[in-house]
Amino acid sequence: MTVLAGIHAVKHALEAGEPIEELLIEKGKEHPRLNELLHIARNKKIRFSFVPKQALERLAEGVPHQGVVARLRTADSGAKADFGDWLKSLDMESAPLLLLLDQVTDPHNLGACLRTAEAAGCCAVVIPKDHAANIASPVVAKAACGALSRLPLFSVTNLARAIEQAQQAGFWVVGLAGEAERSIWQADLKGATAVVMGAEGEGLRRLVREKCDQLLSIPMPGKVESLNVSVATGVTLFEVVRQRQG
Repeated sequence: MTVLAGIHAVKHALEAGEPIEELLIEKGKEHPRLNELLHIARNKKIRFSFVPKQALERLAEGVPHQGVVARLRTADSGAKADFGDWLKSLDMESAPLLLLLDQVTDPHNLGACLRTAEAAGCCAVVIPKDHAANIASPVVAKAACGALSRLPLFSVTNLARAIEQAQQAGFWVVGLAGEAERSIWQADLKGATAVVMGAEGEGLRRLVREKCDQLLSIPMPGKVESLNVSVATGVTLFEVVRQRQG
């Protein structure tokens, strides 16, 4: 279950048919746009209730809620399915694209990575259970912009083991590392590919790095030493898309 806060975000989710379990409306608050949300919820037979403002503030975790919060079901994920079993169901002939995130703890970055992964056509995203942003956070949901309900997200105990499982299923696993001599432009990423991105600042952990089939870098002619993880994820995933469409 994840939480979405704010009138615009909730309305978009309602109109897009995202799997909303319940709307929580601030008790006593009157606003035409809140009434519009209630009207949509009634037509779609979505449960709603009125709660104190303090309850919404706790759920929203700092995201401006404007008097409304929605509880959403996430896509089929590691909470309900085993990653190894899910891999067996994939059509590897279709050259699926998989994203693994190694200890991305910033919820804005995690949400942005999920949004980019969905836009790039990833089949799923894998994150570690520990030392990662809370996927139920409304900050993640807002940054993900609906991707959480459309993209399977697996939370695994051991990311290195998940990489091994992906390799056994037929994925070529590439890790992004700034010092890698070979760039994403030089690699062949047209087959079944799993991209592994490291944490903000620290990059890939040693064991995760060693499990990758290949380390690649992003060409950076400027003077900055690194990119934000969500930006680097976007650059890398859409290089894969470019190669496949080209």
